[in-house]
Amino acid sequence: MKKLKFIQNTAFYNLFMSGDKNSKGRLCMLQSSILTGIIGSLTGGIFYSGFLLGHGINIVNAGIITFIPLIATIFGLFSPMILERFPKRRKILLISRSAYYLINIGGLTILPQIVRGEQEKLIGFSIIVFVASAINSLFSSGFSVWHINFLPNDVRADYFNISNIITNALMGLVVLISSLIADSLAGSPMQLTIITILRVIGLVFAALDVYTLSKPHEAPYESTPGKKIKLSDTFTLPFKHKKYILTMFVMFCYTFASSLTASVINVYLLDNVGVTYTFINVITAVYFIFFIIFGGASKRLIRRTSWFTAFAKSIFFLCPTYILYSFVNHENYVWLMLIVRLTQHLLSVSITIAYANFPYINLPSTDRTNYMAFYAFNVNIASLIGMMCGTGFVKLIGVNKIVIFNIGFESVQFLMLITGLLMALLSVFVTVFRNKLEPDEQI
Repeated sequence: MKKLKFIQNTAFYNLFMSGDKNSKGRLCMLQSSILTGIIGSLTGGIFYSGFLLGHGINIVNAGIITFIPLIATIFGLFSPMILERFPKRRKILLISRSAYYLINIGGLTILPQIVRGEQEKLIGFSIIVFVASAINSLFSSGFSVWHINFLPNDVRADYFNISNIITNALMGLVVLISSLIADSLAGSPMQLTIITILRVIGLVFAALDVYTLSKPHEAPYESTPGKKIKLSDTFTLPFKHKKYILTMFVMFCYTFASSLTASVINVYLLDNVGVTYTFINVITAVYFIFFIIFGGASKRLIRRTSWFTAFAKSIFFLCPTYILYSFVNHENYVWLMLIVRLTQHLLSVSITIAYANFPYINLPSTDRTNYMAFYAFNVNIASLIGMMCGTGFVKLIGVNKIVIFNIGFESVQFLMLITGLLMALLSVFVTVFRNKLEPDEQI
């Protein structure tokens, strides 16, 4: 009985095991988060870059394929016009998620077995990624609107912290084992075979994710009485709420800065620096440990100051890590990448928890599909512009170097410096405008 009472007093029990509909919904959200994390680890990130490289896609073309999903986010603008017509949306959301997984994972995996030419592969990859991403953009905001009911304000910090701990722990374990297998076959044609097998395994986890998402209850959706469904609402409604639109601006700036190197960094590390899959993924795998050790401190920082203050302080200290990252090369990457990436892990605990709440912190109670569609469009456009700028910059500079104080920087290294500067500027902006960002009750 004492053990049971101890468990009942934990945040985990209150969040996921208390027996009410909301806790069951949060448990399904957690399970889906774990599954999508594993799917992303097996079919995205460094393995995705390796898959493209293995099929003859160079760094610039890999970058283009990487930001194609963001071009397709334009379809997200039509999401409210479709979803607001359905009082119950479970079935259409599950069908859309299934189609996305089948096309994006299955289609990309099968294509190289059918098409042999490098140019044909590039075109085929681009079409498949665009179609899958368009489907995902049309319907993904529906899941956010559905699931926000399970996350009242008083449980969000605990949920985001615990969810990140568990998701990153299991995701890290899976990707670490996979990396060891892939690196053991480095230089062998079998390495690409292993990466392809991992994509098939990812498709199995995708089926489990769809099954998990079918379980939570679906509450009625609130909308303004008598309001006609209009495409323009996705843009006009957010601008009527100053705190919400300012929050979206902060998310846009952070996402843009983070995306400058997103489409090129993995290819750069694999090809130019010579980093192994295992080394990169070991660093990624230990991220959950930082949530375990520093998650409580991050929540206390948020409660003692505010969501935006904790975010601003953390991204300010990210600036020097990006400067150090720009000096990583083949000779020093073991110790320097460890210092940089582990420091970023530490700072990212508060950033991740705060950033995860930004779509909801100033979210109005009605017409939420419009606001979530705008949020998705906002961050995806920020990613698209960031990746396009980063990829275009790499193509423009080519093999040349930019010399600063007699130090030569390759294009990706220079992008790291720019990212650090943008993080510092955003920190100052959030600090100056904090009162205009925080919900009224928290000022």
